Amino acid sequence: MYRGGRIGGHGGKRGGSSFGRAGGHAVRGLATVLNNIKQYGLVSSLGIDRLPDTQKPKTPHDFKELLLHEIIGDNDSTMDDAAATYAMDKVLNDILSDCKDGQEIEDKLQNATDDDLHEWIITFEIEYILEYSAELFQSHIFDKGSNPEEIKKDMRGWLHNELDEKLSKELTQIDFNSREGKEYLDSLTSEILDIWKQE
Repeated sequence: MYRGGRIGGHGGKRGGSSFGRAGGHAVRGLATVLNNIKQYGLVSSLGIDRLPDTQKPKTPHDFKELLLHEIIGDNDSTMDDAAATYAMDKVLNDILSDCKDGQEIEDKLQNATDDDLHEWIITFEIEYILEYSAELFQSHIFDKGSNPEEIKKDMRGWLHNELDEKLSKELTQIDFNSREGKEYLDSLTSEILDIWKQE
């Protein structure tokens, strides 16, 4: 029987932690989990069918937590990992906000279009960058601004416009299940950070 398995894994510890690794891993994980759910269904791809009854998810929140763990896997508890986990949790909350049970979650994910996935990737990257940079933003921008939430909203909007413009065509030409697609997803966050640095 197929079990979604850990996506990508961490192999061994890489020397030093570089920002972007966990983001690339999470985006690749989202694409892989989505593909697995489309092929095998939610229950099989998350291994729910093999869990004891007491551990089976009962609420949308339970399903979201399983999805989050399947997408993120085990992490090294770095700031990079924490930012990726926070951002993916936010994306999953958005995706699943109108789902009332496991069947609705499965239907939503199985019927997700490439455009949906692209939008989720862009949303993830925005939240990931903002979360990782929160300390810097907090002291250099938010504390000096009169309305921190308005500043954050403006930054989110700016990032969304930049990423839409630069990535929308690229994302439609990528097969996320190919080796090249997985390499693209792994490097996507670093490329986005380069866009961010140029401004």
